[in-house]
Amino acid sequence: MQPISPLPNPATIFDRKGNNVITDPEGTPANPFDFGSGFIEPTHILNPGLIFDSSPLDYKSFLCSIGYDNKSLQIITGDSTGCIKPEPRASDLNYASITVPNLKGSYQVTRTVTNVGDPWSVYQVSVDAPKGVNVTVSPKVLAFQSYGSSKNFTVYFQAADPYLQDYVFGSILWRGKKNAVRVPLVVKIQ
Repeated sequence: MQPISPLPNPATIFDRKGNNVITDPEGTPANPFDFGSGFIEPTHILNPGLIFDSSPLDYKSFLCSIGYDNKSLQIITGDSTGCIKPEPRASDLNYASITVPNLKGSYQVTRTVTNVGDPWSVYQVSVDAPKGVNVTVSPKVLAFQSYGSSKNFTVYFQAADPYLQDYVFGSILWRGKKNAVRVPLVVKIQ
């Protein structure tokens, strides 16, 4: 695997020598379960270009989506509100990675990114689809006209190999003039 982009990226999935990260002395390659969105790059973290904003309400909805009841939620959050109906999906959390644990046929996930880079920034997407999964992203270009403005994009997943019964990994990359933002994809076909 080659480095994803020569552009600054606030996180990396490579070691200091540019090699794939490994999980053990035998050289087993790491996957997104091991490194998530990547390891922090201190020299790039101050100018990430795009961020995935989430509010306390977003995390509260996430807890509801993974089975927390109103009483448990109130203990955790310290307020008296409960879960909203209909319950959101766990994959709806606006996070810098996307996991689809039970892909049957097709599925879509929408994310919102906020520009914290140059006011006039344009990012183009490229896709490294997980094995056995067709992935498309819409739109293919995000054009920002101001600092702090936000844009949505939707990732569409289609099972291409229904016999694949294990987790598979890929990513999408939003590449701008000065920054590149990688979004890991984790999919298990059912």
